[in-house]
Amino acid sequence: MKFYHAAPREAMEKIVGEGRIRKSWDGEVYLCKKPEDSCKFLVIRGMRKMSVIEVDIDKNRVKESRDHSEAFFRCKAYIHSGDVKLKGNEHILDFEFDL
Repeated sequence: MKFYHAAPREAMEKIVGEGRIRKSWDGEVYLCKKPEDSCKFLVIRGMRKMSVIEVDIDKNRVKESRDHSEAFFRCKAYIHSGDVKLKGNEHILDFEFDL
């Protein structure tokens, strides 16, 4: 299943270079089902420029996150426990938002 992970552009370069999305401090990688939705979690922190990587992950390895307000963000978020290894052919999109 396709999921999307947003990161600042510099961080995305590191992700691609290392061949994996590293888990956060809590052991999870946060994902959304739409690229624009994954951006919302960075925009709310004041970031304007970001990249989004599309990853294909078995849906049984992902579960819904309950750490945000679905009503506020108008989307669901998902978590994958541990690093997400890249295959090397992932699609990356760049976004820029006016704040």
